[in-house]
Amino acid sequence: MSKMSHDKGFLDLFLSVQKGERTITALLFTWIFLFICVYYILRPIRRGLFLAGLGNEYMPLVYIGTALFTGAVVWLYSKFSKAPRKILISSVYGIFIVNLLAWWQIFKHESPIASGAFWVWLDVFSIMGVTLFWMYANDVCDSNKAKRLFGVIAAGAGLGAVLGSTITACLIGSIGTSNLLLVAAGLVALTLGLFHVLEALNKKKNVVERATAPEFEKAKVSNISGAFRLIFQNKFLLCLFFVVAFERVTPDMVQFLYNDILKNMATGRDAIAAIDANLERWRGIVEFVVELFLVSAIVRKLGSGFCLSSSAGLIFAGVTMFAIVPNPVILMAVFHGDEAMRHAWFKAAKELMYTVTSRDVLYNVKPVIEMFVYRMARGVAGVIIFVVNTALGLGAKGVMAAAAICALSWLYCGWKLSKEYSRLEMEATRSALEAQLGEGSLLVNDGSNAARAVTAK
Repeated sequence: MSKMSHDKGFLDLFLSVQKGERTITALLFTWIFLFICVYYILRPIRRGLFLAGLGNEYMPLVYIGTALFTGAVVWLYSKFSKAPRKILISSVYGIFIVNLLAWWQIFKHESPIASGAFWVWLDVFSIMGVTLFWMYANDVCDSNKAKRLFGVIAAGAGLGAVLGSTITACLIGSIGTSNLLLVAAGLVALTLGLFHVLEALNKKKNVVERATAPEFEKAKVSNISGAFRLIFQNKFLLCLFFVVAFERVTPDMVQFLYNDILKNMATGRDAIAAIDANLERWRGIVEFVVELFLVSAIVRKLGSGFCLSSSAGLIFAGVTMFAIVPNPVILMAVFHGDEAMRHAWFKAAKELMYTVTSRDVLYNVKPVIEMFVYRMARGVAGVIIFVVNTALGLGAKGVMAAAAICALSWLYCGWKLSKEYSRLEMEATRSALEAQLGEGSLLVNDGSNAARAVTAK
């Protein structure tokens, strides 16, 4: 085998980008890169503001507040979800820019209450921006493309995490928290411009034909109640519902424990933000390398079951070990390991699940699961932490036990979801083949009829 063919095989395995896909892949990569860069500029700032302002004891209340606020936002979104995607996405990102300019003014002065509100707002900002991105990516990629490209595209998020946390770590000491919000607003504006370029290019191409599983072909959803009705009637969507819920509840308990460790490492909002940014920068470097070179291969070779459940296994093992050997390094490793795995192959595999659904499910049910359920689960985490830690007085060990139980539940639901996806993918493929064969038969019949007509003449 020549060196050239060996190199081509390596690139096909690890990058999986074929000719004709490079432009759209590069643009999607850049979109998620810029948006996650903004998020990782703001994330350490948020933690520093909150821990130095309100304090970690208010974390359960903030989780509950996030759930309630997200519910209101999703209800509002549902009123406009039928709008053309260009108008829908442009409007949401435009609102983000205005919001960031408002926060820039607010945080010129210290405000503990505003720090709690900012935590809630950033949760909605992140989940809504990312959900809209993956909705769009799912809309322009079929199942086969998704398996090959989503890992590479997701690498943009890893690179964005590296740059965003580096910007915060390097600049927070010189320009301060409030001015970094202005930097973030500028990057969101750049992301919006890039989306318009991407949309202009996709208009010139044919609409992607989705290999939809038969059970979703006639699914029509017009409101939130209709979305929930479909979720609870469909085994696949119900499994997805629980995976998304446990994926939020479980890490939030780990984050509560991690915040206590971080607060003991530094004093003051800028100092806490700087330490957190440096930790996230190094994790982001690892994420980027894994996402770019390994995720596509991991999804194809190890399967969606491993990708959907492995992070849960890490949390269960980690909190169990921490309960036996209470070394803070263990919990820090679990927190960052879980973040890296969820942002890498878990995210790619979860988005792959939607490729067997219809566009109606993609634009009306997916936001309910990915935004409403995801953030309501954070509210559930807040209630569990409050009850276990405060009301029952079980402290950190009680939170760890609850996290272990949720991790096991997540493991089971991830395995079930993978089985359901495999079933639906086979049905969708069979349905698509039958449709193609049916069209072929019609063409043959039309040809035969035409031949007979000519002979008769």
